[in-house]
Amino acid sequence: MVTSSVDTPRFTREQVKQAVNDGRDLVDRELRLADSDDDLLDLVVNAILTRLDNPEVDFDGVVEECYLASPATVRSWWHWS
Repeated sequence: MVTSSVDTPRFTREQVKQAVNDGRDLVDRELRLADSDDDLLDLVVNAILTRLDNPEVDFDGVVEECYLASPATVRSWWHWS
């Protein structure tokens, strides 16, 4: 952890990434999720980490950054399109 000049806790990107992934794994282990639910957790992790770098990115931008599939294809995994 890095502290700022006003003693507000600050975290490195790597610390945030580790915490988000650890939380994702904790939920997955406890609930023994199906593949589609597991994929959804990964999508949320990717969205969080992508927004950390680019707060304005939308869903399509996250998919384009993190997946080889198109946004329409990713939506189809859960019948969202």
